[in-house]
Amino acid sequence: QGYRRVWAGLRGLTLAFYGGPRDCEPLEVLDLGELVAVRAKGRGLVLRLQGQEMKVPTDLALLPGHVFQLSEALREEQDRRATLGSPATPGVPSCFFEVTRLEAERLLERSAGGGNMVLRPGGHGQGVSVTTRQEMNGVVLLKHYKVNRVDQGYVINVDTPHRCSSLAEVVQYFVESSKGSLQPLHREYSPRL
Repeated sequence: QGYRRVWAGLRGLTLAFYGGPRDCEPLEVLDLGELVAVRAKGRGLVLRLQGQEMKVPTDLALLPGHVFQLSEALREEQDRRATLGSPATPGVPSCFFEVTRLEAERLLERSAGGGNMVLRPGGHGQGVSVTTRQEMNGVVLLKHYKVNRVDQGYVINVDTPHRCSSLAEVVQYFVESSKGSLQPLHREYSPRL
């Protein structure tokens, strides 16, 4: 119908929209982890997400190559997900989130009671990372673990490296080794970033 001027910022795979350039709280957030396609429409841009489309105004000043760069980023992300797996892929636990280390910490902080462990893309290049948050005697303990992809499985980088055949087994390892004090944060319990 109509467009309004907003400012946008990209945080990991989250695109946040603000009412002004100095606003701290976003008006709306868009999870680009659900991005399916990017296409040019006239002078505008259409982002197609799972279940919705977002049209970017035609008066947006796009430099040549922006649509190409977005399309390339989408293709690379699809290739990466095909290799690693994604939440929509069978075998990938629902506690896997496309977030950075800092975003994982914030997600767990806001999700008290809904789980205290997430899997996320590894900042180390191969595999994934596990972020945990526990409160003990009023002190918050945040921990991050590397999980390297090797051969047909994963190796958790702990004092005695532990080998797993799947990401679900990685989650189970943390639940069992913590005697149940670590529980995965499931997607249905997570607040929007």
